[in-house]
Amino acid sequence: IEALGKRLLGRGNRVAVLAIDPSSRQSGGSILGDKTRMPALSTSESAFVRPSPTSGTLGGLTDRTREAIVLCEAAGYDTIIVETVGVGQSETEADNAVDFVLLVLLAGAGDELQGIKRGILEVADIFAVNKSDIDERAAQEARGLYRAASQLLQRRFRDWQPPVLLTSAVRESGIADLAASLTDLNSVARQSGEKSERRARQREVWFDSAMKEAIIRKTFSSSEARQQFDAAARRARRGEACPAQLALEIAFR
Repeated sequence: IEALGKRLLGRGNRVAVLAIDPSSRQSGGSILGDKTRMPALSTSESAFVRPSPTSGTLGGLTDRTREAIVLCEAAGYDTIIVETVGVGQSETEADNAVDFVLLVLLAGAGDELQGIKRGILEVADIFAVNKSDIDERAAQEARGLYRAASQLLQRRFRDWQPPVLLTSAVRESGIADLAASLTDLNSVARQSGEKSERRARQREVWFDSAMKEAIIRKTFSSSEARQQFDAAARRARRGEACPAQLALEIAFR
């Protein structure tokens, strides 16, 4: 992100980075040290870096990432990079919040096996095998595997075949090609109208999730409802009734 961000700043872009850090299930805390690995972006007047904790939210984002994206757009940032927690196949919620998904992978770390799986691979628009300078042969092999795997996946944009690039942030190699691919993809998606269609679907998904959250908040807004919930939770803990049945009783009471 640091290398790509510097490349975009050099082209005159204003870059915002929303970095998502996982929160501990035990303590609830997050490290939030993303700025330490992005010194150039953190000190640039044309960039904004904001780490945020997941606070238990699943899917790789926080519960307010969409609002943060809107604020960054309103503040004049033309390129917004959302870094998910990126811990597994199910961290795909970013697909409902951004225009394009860049999947960063490592060669020789077992990630090649994911090429035969679904999940996060099928929401990727660009693949980048990073740290390719460590073992160039392994990086080339991984590139071939991901190219083969991407051919089997359904295209997310009609006129776009996801490229598999080799990158190295240390050497800053492949970063220019990565930036160019993002620009090309943006042009393809905009000209076909798929970018605007995608954003329309995302607003619908956003409304759906916000509506569910509002219903839950309204359901437990009264002290009586909260007492019923606490009483049912205690019954579930003691094993007096099926937890799913208790939830249905409260929801339709």
